[in-house]
Amino acid sequence: MSEDLRQKIIDIICEEWPTPDGYLLGADVHERLRSQGVEVTDAALNTVLSEMATSGRITFWLVGGGTPEQARTGGGAAIHDIEDDLCG
Repeated sequence: MSEDLRQKIIDIICEEWPTPDGYLLGADVHERLRSQGVEVTDAALNTVLSEMATSGRITFWLVGGGTPEQARTGGGAAIHDIEDDLCG
C-alpha cells in the first residue's frame, strides 16, 4: 500500500474530524480523494481503513443498508473514533 495514499487519507480524516454527526463516512473520504485528483480503488481505500482500524488508529463500523455504489466507494464504512495522536 502506498504510504502517500495512506497519508492523504489520514490528512482528510484529520481535516474533517470531529464531525458534527460524530462519524465520518468512507464515501466522504473517497469523494475528497477524487476531488484532489487522487485515483484510488475502492479496495485500496478499504484496505487502508481496515489497516488503521486493526492497528488501533481508528474505530469504524460497516454500515448496513447502503447501496452497492456506497459499498464500493467506502460508503459502507463509518469512522466513529480516532486516536488522539493520529492528527498530532
